[in-house]
Amino acid sequence: MYIANWINGFVHDWDYKSQSWRRKDQNMYVILKYFNTVENIASVFENSKKTTIHKIYGITQKPGTKNYMIVLNNTCKKCNYECNVTHYQQNFKNWTSDNNDIDKFIQDTQLSAHKYTTSALEWIPYNRFHNIEYIAKGGFSKIYKANWIDGYIHKWNRYNNNWERQDKNMVVALKSLNDSKNITLEFMNELIFHHEVEFDHGSVKFYGITQDPETNNYVMILEYADDGSLRKYLDANFNKLNWKSKIICLFEIITELEFIHENNLIHRDLHIGNILKFQYKTAITDMGLCKPANCNTQKNHIY
Repeated sequence: MYIANWINGFVHDWDYKSQSWRRKDQNMYVILKYFNTVENIASVFENSKKTTIHKIYGITQKPGTKNYMIVLNNTCKKCNYECNVTHYQQNFKNWTSDNNDIDKFIQDTQLSAHKYTTSALEWIPYNRFHNIEYIAKGGFSKIYKANWIDGYIHKWNRYNNNWERQDKNMVVALKSLNDSKNITLEFMNELIFHHEVEFDHGSVKFYGITQDPETNNYVMILEYADDGSLRKYLDANFNKLNWKSKIICLFEIITELEFIHENNLIHRDLHIGNILKFQYKTAITDMGLCKPANCNTQKNHIY
């Protein structure tokens, strides 16, 4: 079985004006499935129609071997149609972080994004960011502000056979973790827990991962907090805030902390500098030290 691009795409309807078939999804991905035998081709074809979940477009022949192949659509076994996962999977061969653990982590998020692209991360080349500006540093990281040229994936566009993106040239935060070129425990914890909390609870949006070519440190691409840390926000606005605004902010912190604890985790480094203030929400960040509540701190494991 092979995956290939079908240059022409499938027949959609008859164009009376041009007196020719009108086709859709040019350069689409399809599956080419070998016949085991060329005998009784009609019965093999009919049997395939009954047993496969894939739509059958037709039959082709490989010139060198003369073997016949059925042309099938690239259907997701779980969804029974061509969902986001099939499109992500087709692109695996076109990118790598040069680290197997990070590649697998990103691929796993994409392989679970059957319905919503928001649950999937991307590997994003560093040259897709510009106007990179240093903001601050923490115990394990440095934070930068930058413009992301392409913007995030929104949905698959079947007409141009590519991802449709939104918010081009958007402002994002680049979080570079110190010495992460060697994949530290803190870095992998940051990736795993930040993705879980963001996806399940709508915390700070996590778009993907890149690598700084100068330091070789891996970098998380995150939603940019317009108002900075809660400490900075309160220093600038405390006297302007009414009780309703203060209570809403406190409620959002409690709700997110409750979610972390419900998952049997402890943040271990929660302070006002690790809470970010956005225009529309308050969110806990810096999940790198987050560990299971029953964790033995003497043992170094990636959780």
